[in-house]
Amino acid sequence: MKRVLVIHYSQTGQLTGLLERIVSPLTQAGIHVDHLAIRPQKPYPFPWSRLTFFNAFPEAVGRDTIPLEPFEVPEGPYDLVILGYTIWYLNPSIPTNSFLLHPQARACLEGRPVLTVIAPRNMWVMAQEYVRGRIADAGGRPVGNISVVDRSGNLTSVVTVIRWMFWGRKDPFLVFPHAGIRQKDMDGAARFGPIIADHLQRDALADLNPALLVAGSARIAPTLLVLERRGLFIFGKWRRFIIAKADRAPASRIRRVKFFSVALPIIIFLAAPISGLSVRIMGLLKGRALKAEIARILRY
Repeated sequence: MKRVLVIHYSQTGQLTGLLERIVSPLTQAGIHVDHLAIRPQKPYPFPWSRLTFFNAFPEAVGRDTIPLEPFEVPEGPYDLVILGYTIWYLNPSIPTNSFLLHPQARACLEGRPVLTVIAPRNMWVMAQEYVRGRIADAGGRPVGNISVVDRSGNLTSVVTVIRWMFWGRKDPFLVFPHAGIRQKDMDGAARFGPIIADHLQRDALADLNPALLVAGSARIAPTLLVLERRGLFIFGKWRRFIIAKADRAPASRIRRVKFFSVALPIIIFLAAPISGLSVRIMGLLKGRALKAEIARILRY
């Protein structure tokens, strides 16, 4: 019997639901599935308060770690590990990164093929490149990726996700759609399960990612890739601003986080037209290079 280990952290439950749809066909095919939930020692609140949400920014961007609840590595051997994660400020969530850098991560990943599953807003490429590196460092072998995204426009999803994070409301309102990944896309992710099961049973995981890509497992828009890189650069500067005096004057961090929490949404909306135009121009000027890079990123 083939065995699969699913590792994930989901704060809102959206990623958990996505993984359930992907994994259900595996259990129906007679594959044994175990689950390992990542749990911070100090849970993050949901819904968030404005301050706690933005106060997590420096650690997310800095890829810092937090203490996790003790966990036992499930007994294998496993034929596949599925690592599910979400994106916080263009980086893997803090609990996910804490797991990847945990001393026991190697025991979970070493010598095993690893499929990643991401439930992001829209930008995930640089985070996934980082995660691939951490998996390899732990002795795992990345074999593919599934990314199911929020298909609303960038500014639209900023509004709906903030409402969801701060007030726990996902329902449509005014002219705005449902927050997060659309139900149709959540349910449609079940199509990946039989593909994974088939390749597992045939011992053909080397060919898994091309088959998943044909089914629409991951798409990268060149303009979003340019915007994501720009965002990471800017976020690095904001992180340094927030923690600049924190060691000497701890209260300064909270003051700067409060300023950041107001400034960031304003900057996003005011700069969006100019930024969008410059990103499109960059996409045209570097179109061939971006397509080649995207092809490389999607190759496993």
